[in-house]
Amino acid sequence: MATNETKDSCFFLTDFFSKCRRRKRCGRRAAQSSTPLSQSCCHGRFRVCSVNGDRRTCARMANLGLLPGRELELLCKGNGQQCMVKVNGGTISLDAPTASSIMVAPV
Repeated sequence: MATNETKDSCFFLTDFFSKCRRRKRCGRRAAQSSTPLSQSCCHGRFRVCSVNGDRRTCARMANLGLLPGRELELLCKGNGQQCMVKVNGGTISLDAPTASSIMVAPV
């Protein structure tokens, strides 16, 4: 029975991460005006529209709580170096390639 449960859970995770790039929970206008987090011009609140990247990147962002539809607060923009964001009460520091894979729209 453990092998059947494992196969079902792996299928669920595979399905979840394969849809990661296609998932958009922003409004139509917000999705059109979304920009990468690394290029956001000011401090403030943003909504995550999508997470682009491979399966590993999507899984890492999901574990950190950066999922499409979630709101985050940009605390510090590092001019292409690092971004600090506040999500779910915790502060996360993201490197430039990771921040560029997160598409956000202003709230």
